[in-house]
Amino acid sequence: VLLDWRTSIENVLLPDEIRGTVDQDAKKRAWDHLQLVGLKDFEFSFPRQLSGGMQQRVALARLLQTGADIMLLDEPFGALDEFTRERLNDELLRIVEGPDITTIFVTHNIQEAIYLADQVFVMTPRPGRIAAQIKIDLPTPRHIDMLTTPEFNKYVQEVRDVLAGHLDGQPL
Repeated sequence: VLLDWRTSIENVLLPDEIRGTVDQDAKKRAWDHLQLVGLKDFEFSFPRQLSGGMQQRVALARLLQTGADIMLLDEPFGALDEFTRERLNDELLRIVEGPDITTIFVTHNIQEAIYLADQVFVMTPRPGRIAAQIKIDLPTPRHIDMLTTPEFNKYVQEVRDVLAGHLDGQPL
C-alpha cells in the first residue's frame, strides 16, 4: 500500500526513512529502482495520478529498496486487468533475474504461478498444507507465447489434477 500524500520517490524512500539511512546513496538507489520498474518519469507523481499497475510497480520498487534477500508477494497483481497483469509478470521476471532474490509469489491463478515459478507449491484450502510441490522445467527467459505450448499446458493440467483430487475428497 502506497501512502497517498507521498510522491513515488518518497514512497520508495520510506524504508530508508524508517531506518534513518536516507543519504545520497539511498536516493540514487530509489531513482534506479523506479527506472528499473519503468517509472523514471513518474518520480514526483502521487498515487492518485498513477494507474493501478503503476502503483504496483512503485510498491515493487519500494520492496527492492529494502535490499531484502527474500520477497514475499501476496497476490500483488490480483486486482489488475489481464493485460496489465501479464505485462507486470514479465517485468517481475526481468527484475528478479538480475539480483539473487528468492521470491515467494502467492496467487490463485494457475497459469501465473507456472509462468513465474521454478517451483509451484499447491496448497490445500483448510487447513493450509502443501498438497504438492511441482518443479517447473520451462526455458528461460519466459515469454507470454509459451502459455499456449503443450509443455506449459502439461504443468497446468498437473496442478489442476492435484486441486481436483483434493476438492473431490481424494487423498493427496
